[in-house]
Amino acid sequence: MSNSRYMREEAEMKKLVLCLLMCFFLAATVHGGRLALKVNGGGFYLMGGDYNKWMVGFRDYELSVLGAGETFVDSMKKLSLGYQFGAELLYSLNANLAVGIEAGYLSASVTSHLERTWHNYKWTVIPTLSAIPVTLNIHYFKPLGKKIKLQAMAGAGAFLASYEMIYNIEDTAYPYSGTWSPDGQTVFGAKAGIGIEYPLSKKFALTVDVAGRYATIEGLSGPYEGIRNGSPYSGVGTQYFYYYDSEGKYPLLGVYDSEPSGVHVNNLRLARYSLSGVSLLVGVKINL
Repeated sequence: MSNSRYMREEAEMKKLVLCLLMCFFLAATVHGGRLALKVNGGGFYLMGGDYNKWMVGFRDYELSVLGAGETFVDSMKKLSLGYQFGAELLYSLNANLAVGIEAGYLSASVTSHLERTWHNYKWTVIPTLSAIPVTLNIHYFKPLGKKIKLQAMAGAGAFLASYEMIYNIEDTAYPYSGTWSPDGQTVFGAKAGIGIEYPLSKKFALTVDVAGRYATIEGLSGPYEGIRNGSPYSGVGTQYFYYYDSEGKYPLLGVYDSEPSGVHVNNLRLARYSLSGVSLLVGVKINL
């Protein structure tokens, strides 16, 4: 997938959002329904997928080959915490049911570091995983007392995902540094959650939501720019992200031109990233 194709997909996503918004406004005009705009933001915990397995497996592998008298220092961090925000246009079908179209943005990034005295070896990786979700949701509301409303929600839609990985190895024998920027990928996702609404006035209400999300990215590919084994390397061919179990017990990932092979490569497949996770969001609902 080229960058121009990614831009076309993003443009199509924007068209879809605008079309759905027009449908909502038309429905409200024809049927006399009530519209509301919900804006929220907060943080999330991300499952991470194969990347998080890699952080454990690579550390274990490095410890297994640590030489006598060598020192080892590491800060291997999983891709787990991020932030998100979004906006949803809601159309009330009745006092207890509403449908909504929601668009937003979420992103997570982390820096992992490892050092060994072998070849003055220093390894650093900085991944950034982001997505623009556009989902259609259905909401059910139930009053809890005179003011507070409990609401349950479920929805599904498209996630326009992007990824970037900055990779650096300081090594007297095989220096390696650069950035891998695979093409964007649009995947199907689903979500569900529960929350409360507390009215501040007839027009405004405070919202607090906890939501779970499911989406998986697989088969990322794109160019690598940088230094490879001490020599300049610039976008020659398509690079794929592969997962394999080294020696059958150490989960590892790597960016390669073609499938890696050898007696140490077991259970080879394209790597998977998980956008699945749990979010805690605080926001405001505005009755239009």
